[in-house]
Amino acid sequence: PKYMKKEIVDVWVAETWKLMLLDASHVPNPGAQQYVADVVRNEIAATGGYTAGGVAITGKEAKFDGNNCYLDLVDVVLGPTWTITYRYAVLYQDTGYQATSKIRAHIDFLATQTITNGTSTIRWNTLGILYVS
Repeated sequence: PKYMKKEIVDVWVAETWKLMLLDASHVPNPGAQQYVADVVRNEIAATGGYTAGGVAITGKEAKFDGNNCYLDLVDVVLGPTWTITYRYAVLYQDTGYQATSKIRAHIDFLATQTITNGTSTIRWNTLGILYVS
């Protein structure tokens, strides 16, 4: 039912989320990697502008396309003046503890991404980042 889909997405909207950037040595395994503690060893170094734990996610919103509900996010701006290299990311619920911070989405950028003393924007799909059908 529609209301159950909305309930799921409303939970995500109410949570505090972050985007953690991971290096190219990370091997995605969403079935086994459920918490930040499962992937933190591959987080990029907290240098060049990036802060350990990742970037805060703002502007989460539940949206509908008729019968289904999805989570939309404000695009994430990395920078300015950052110098970092990353390949993967996870969106996660930040509880303050890596062992209980649930990963909500794994992201593969398909190639290593490099920012050199600049800014980069992660633009989410217009249909949102998580879709409940």
